Amino acid sequence: MDLWKMLHTLFSSASRAHVIDLKRQVAAASKGSSTISEYLQQLRRLADELAFAGAPLSNDELVSAVINGLGSDFNPVVAAITTSSRLESFSFANLRGILLSHEALLKSQADSLATSAPVAFNTSRGYGNRGRFPNNNNNRSSSAILPTPSFPKTDQKQVSGTNYKPPSNSPKAPCQICTKPGHGAKLCYFRYKPDPEWKPNPRHQAYNAQIQSQQPSTEWILDSGASNHVTSDLNNLSSFYAYNGEDNLQIGNGMGLKICHIGSTYLSLSPSTIKLCDVLHVPNFSKNLISLSRLLLDNPSLTIHFSNSSCMIKDHHTMSTILQLHSHHGLFSLDLSHPLPQAFLGARASSSIWHSRLGHPSSSTTSNTLSFCNNCALAKAHKLPFSISSSSTSFPLELVHSDVWGPSPIVSFHGFRYYVTFVDDFSRFTWIYFLKQKSDVPHVFTLFKAQVENILGTSIKVLRTDGGTEFKKISAQFPTILHQTSCPYTPQQNGVAERKHRHIVELSIATMSQAHIPTKFWDEIFSSIVYLINRLPSQNKSIPYKILFHKDPDYLFLKVIGCSCFPLTRPLNDHKLQPRAKHCVFMGYALAQKGYKCLHIPSNRVYISRHVQFDESTFPFADQQSDLPLITPENFGAQLLCLQPRGLVPDPGINSTHNDSPSTVQESSHDHFTSAQDYPDATITQHDATTPLSNNTPPDQNSHGPLFLDHQIAIPTPSISNPTTTPASTSIPIPTHAHTMITRSKDNSRKPKYFPEFIAFHAAMETEPTSFTKANVDPAWQQAMAAEIDALARNKTWSLVPPPVEQKIVGCKWVFKIKRKQDGSVERYKARLVAKGFHQQPGVDFMETYSPVVRPSTIRLALTVAVASNWTIRQLDVHNAFLHGDLVEKVYMSQPQGFIDQAHPNYVCELHKSLYGLKQAPRAWFQKLSTSLTSLGFSSSKYDPSLFVSHQNGITLLILVYVDDIIITGNNHTAVQSCISQLQQDFALKDLGPLHFFLGIEAKQTVQGLQLTQTKYILDLLTKLSMVNAKPSPTPMATTCSLMKSDSEPFDDPHMYRSVVGAL
Repeated sequence: MDLWKMLHTLFSSASRAHVIDLKRQVAAASKGSSTISEYLQQLRRLADELAFAGAPLSNDELVSAVINGLGSDFNPVVAAITTSSRLESFSFANLRGILLSHEALLKSQADSLATSAPVAFNTSRGYGNRGRFPNNNNNRSSSAILPTPSFPKTDQKQVSGTNYKPPSNSPKAPCQICTKPGHGAKLCYFRYKPDPEWKPNPRHQAYNAQIQSQQPSTEWILDSGASNHVTSDLNNLSSFYAYNGEDNLQIGNGMGLKICHIGSTYLSLSPSTIKLCDVLHVPNFSKNLISLSRLLLDNPSLTIHFSNSSCMIKDHHTMSTILQLHSHHGLFSLDLSHPLPQAFLGARASSSIWHSRLGHPSSSTTSNTLSFCNNCALAKAHKLPFSISSSSTSFPLELVHSDVWGPSPIVSFHGFRYYVTFVDDFSRFTWIYFLKQKSDVPHVFTLFKAQVENILGTSIKVLRTDGGTEFKKISAQFPTILHQTSCPYTPQQNGVAERKHRHIVELSIATMSQAHIPTKFWDEIFSSIVYLINRLPSQNKSIPYKILFHKDPDYLFLKVIGCSCFPLTRPLNDHKLQPRAKHCVFMGYALAQKGYKCLHIPSNRVYISRHVQFDESTFPFADQQSDLPLITPENFGAQLLCLQPRGLVPDPGINSTHNDSPSTVQESSHDHFTSAQDYPDATITQHDATTPLSNNTPPDQNSHGPLFLDHQIAIPTPSISNPTTTPASTSIPIPTHAHTMITRSKDNSRKPKYFPEFIAFHAAMETEPTSFTKANVDPAWQQAMAAEIDALARNKTWSLVPPPVEQKIVGCKWVFKIKRKQDGSVERYKARLVAKGFHQQPGVDFMETYSPVVRPSTIRLALTVAVASNWTIRQLDVHNAFLHGDLVEKVYMSQPQGFIDQAHPNYVCELHKSLYGLKQAPRAWFQKLSTSLTSLGFSSSKYDPSLFVSHQNGITLLILVYVDDIIITGNNHTAVQSCISQLQQDFALKDLGPLHFFLGIEAKQTVQGLQLTQTKYILDLLTKLSMVNAKPSPTPMATTCSLMKSDSEPFDDPHMYRSVVGAL
């Protein structure tokens, strides 16, 4: 370590000494006799070494060092730079260009003096003030310095034209004063060198000035010695303002000329325009001067190149020549009174300039505009017109158009939210399939493909869809079918399918509006409308049904959808005095039978019959004040009615609420999708059946031919329902059993009846809103939210305070949940205000978060002990459990949406109690409950902290806690009831009675013990996966299956798979 410190001290000192030496070299740098390139290269090398040493020079320091080392012949450039308004943005690169240009000009003038007469000076007689000395005038005047020597005071002749004779001194002899060749001591600049202590005041300077005439001139002279542009004619300025200062313009004879105005102008030099800023208007000045240094500052894109006899102004980026001037008597002048041919001879603005001048009009407005404008392409991009397709197909299924419609805002009576159509391009025949989710599209297409190819005797060649992900799997599954997709955001390319959606929806809405059919029947109406569209003439007067099947459709079979109808129901009557028909609503056409579907509104039964009488002028739904009565699980079994022999006797296990004698039948179906004629919760009665259909007997489809093919509908077929009974007034007597076998009917025990189809349908109908906006339109959810706010207010969960300055505000949101009973029916609507706990900061808004819950093994053990000892088992539920926990930390939350205090809308809620969503809420509630139970004599189990045990005076009580669900059991019923009463004093506790449903487990107490089942949990899981109608299997997978990673395809939804595995 000591060695390292010694080395650091040694080399750091050397480094600092090196930096000081480099800065000394920069300060002492001088151009001297070297060229500008060599001088600038020297300073750049020193600046680079300083940068490597860790002490880089700034841009201003480097520019200042360059200026300080220049010789006196660069004083005009230095003066122009230091007086410029853009000095702050002046870079080293800009300075290099200006100095090189000035160096070239000095070299050109020196060459010109050696070969021609000096016509540039034309100064007044008398001794000319050299400009670097103070003059005798008391006014403030600018100095004018000639870049070449003046003549001595004794010379009284004006130098002009050819009268000039060069000095007798030989240019080869060195000067005795400065030792430089080219001039003698008489003309040496340093002969009259002023005192080095004297510094002139900054003044406007003009060089090479001539006062030969007082008349205005349009000639502009390029002057490298002028610090500003000068003009004598105010008309040369495009904009100007009056100058009220005291500065004057001093010229070569020492005279100070008054500055009247300062302005700017533009010199148009095709194809560019040169800008001149800060032009001094001096009326008594006879010439117009262009300062080269100012010119480069005003136009950074220009560069100036000098040669022996010419000056070229070029564009720095393109290096194209803008202006070329030739030397005349040693001066470069631009005479605007005689325009240069290349700039002003008949030049006309290009078509692109006129296109921009006119505001970028369309091509039809001006014929001179460019054929393409990039700016117009960026600003006026739009969809291009679609041409009418000229392609056509020559046989069915050569091209099939398809598209998915949905989701529907109303879940259908069968639980569907989507449908997919397949339209044959050749015949325009349409098939429709109803879906619960888009992922069912590949399976539907497989079914559709197999059916149509079998009946039509040809295969699908091309499938045209949009770019939806639901169609991507079809390409991999059927590689022989060419799958064409439309461009993104271009549904017009799939116009046949898109237009078919509009056709179906518009006709369906019109039909439902006329007949006042509830919107939940939209899938049945859509199906019937597609049936009719296939029999209507298209735009080319052709009928899709006739083109596809080569026969005319039967229009006499059609009736007005939604009208009154009276199907024959005599086969279902119990006696001869009952009516032979029922008043129903015509809902459409049966696809697997040649009959009509008739809905009986009072009983929600659907009859399929060909013996129907119609009244097409009346519509039964128009007389209904409300929708169809809600079907409940209690009467659901009575509503699945199909035809069976009269001799069969219904099972008396379920009471019926209707007057018709039911019977059962089961139609065969595909696993998931089939052409259906039934409602999941409606009675289906088939007439004209000579023999009853057994459970596995499929309906006769061969006799209908193409009728079955007509717009396949994907609706799950209900499972076999148990037969139902009728009231005593119309029921068939149940015969007395003569045998002595103990049956459920004799023992008066009933096996619970579950109806998966209804539960799936009911769950689909009773959807939970996902946002406050959706829930706020439903009075039931409004009431639920109001109840939640009232509970929070009674519990004094928060108080409104002004928002703290440095405290983070936690957001909140509404979460909606439907609480269901054991059978799946709605128990209540629950709206819960949840804090956005992810806004909390660990260590600031919360500390500990862990909260235990009872283990499943503990539940099984406690229930086993209770059943074996015949103890009382009660179930409790804590309302708003998390709201009872006390908060230790300071937490501020925004006001809940929909319940903002109008008096203090900007206030926030300072939470006193825990709230759902807070990180510490579960722990705060458990601590609160633990404290209360401990005060009642309970102690927590070391094995499971959520098990509380009390042993007092021979009385044993057990309490199991799973968040807000509590089970209490013990060997004394009175002690159990007393404990519940004491807990109700501390918490909003609801006694649910004997244990019946806990954590998804259904419990039923019997004589033999406690029966535990998870039917509802299983049905909910099957509903989630759309597998309610799947074929049962004893094991989750084949026991002999050998899985290989390479043989399986990736799951479409891996998240769903993980969720299901976790649920199992």
